[in-house]
Amino acid sequence: MEIGGASMDPQVRAGLERSWKVLMGIGVLAIFVGCVAILVPAVAAVGTAIFIGWILLVAGAFLIAAAFSAVSVGSLVLRLLWAILTVVVGVWLIVEPHSGTLTLTLVLGIYFLFMGLSRIAVAFLGRGQPNAGLVGLSGVAGLLIGILILIKFPSSADWAIGLLVGIDLIFAGWTLTSIALVGKDIARTRA
Repeated sequence: MEIGGASMDPQVRAGLERSWKVLMGIGVLAIFVGCVAILVPAVAAVGTAIFIGWILLVAGAFLIAAAFSAVSVGSLVLRLLWAILTVVVGVWLIVEPHSGTLTLTLVLGIYFLFMGLSRIAVAFLGRGQPNAGLVGLSGVAGLLIGILILIKFPSSADWAIGLLVGIDLIFAGWTLTSIALVGKDIARTRA
């Protein structure tokens, strides 16, 4: 089967044929949760902080276990310090998600600010190249988002993370439903 002029791998085609309904369900759910996150961004922001906290807690446990594979005492100590810091930050995000949301929002604002400046610089250096304008436009958008988050900080913690997570979930859901429709077409043509 060809999609967009490219031949599809038979295993991928079979997988899409089998799983298109699941992909569609997950895609629709992601779009729904993304819309909820945009409508209630403060709740989504706290949920994101707690989720990241659990990820750090589990990662910290693995880092502690891995630290004991160090070949020197100095390496062991540094690895354990890093692992303990990871666990402490994870627990802090779980226990104090609102404070964690403030910190995450500050980091997010700084990230967007520097990401925007970097993309603008790359676009300026690549002017005349294909898509340099789009990179520059993306940089300007990132820069404006970073400035908005930082100017409105700490009140931006109530909406920034939830809004961005919601937008990301909607795009992810849109992608999954698009892939599911390809799988549905494959299943329909084989029937």
